[in-house]
Amino acid sequence: MSDVRVVGASVTLAFLLAGVVSAITQSPAVLGVTPVGIVIYLAVGVGLPQYLLSRRTGSRLRLGLACLAAAGAAFVAVAGIGTGSLHAEWSGGLVAILFVVVLGNALGAGVREFRSGYRSTSRP
Repeated sequence: MSDVRVVGASVTLAFLLAGVVSAITQSPAVLGVTPVGIVIYLAVGVGLPQYLLSRRTGSRLRLGLACLAAAGAAFVAVAGIGTGSLHAEWSGGLVAILFVVVLGNALGAGVREFRSGYRSTSRP
């Protein structure tokens, strides 16, 4: 399965799961503005494809991004439980998730380029 299909299938699965949760709980989880919606999008939409791709390519950067997404999902779940409901509406939603994804990719690319530049200049 190609990388595009893995990512596309994972994002589609995340939308479907969030839609099912929205239908069952009558909450806007599909919009990613509830803790459970954010957890679904981080874990299934971001973490799962990065983990699968890291296993196939052996990329530690992708594995790190998958771990970051899973840790973020766990943090949001604990915060949602701590505030009283996993289905209460929060502000931010998909914008916050996209910010985390873009920031993670930018930081990862910066680290990768730094490491490759450092390796090329440190050899005699």
